[in-house]
Amino acid sequence: MPNKGLAECPCVRKRCPRFGKCDECVRHHLTHKRYPLPYCKRKRHGKNSMEPAAPETV
Repeated sequence: MPNKGLAECPCVRKRCPRFGKCDECVRHHLTHKRYPLPYCKRKRHGKNSMEPAAPETV
């Protein structure tokens, strides 16, 4: 079962050999310099963010 209590892996890289294998994915990213956090642990940015957007001021 993926981290954060999700029913399925939220990663966009469906062809990754570690897709759905959270423990293996986290271990891989711990040694990765450019992306030290896996997709499911990164802070979201943009419109498709899981975090609510700030209200616009007029």
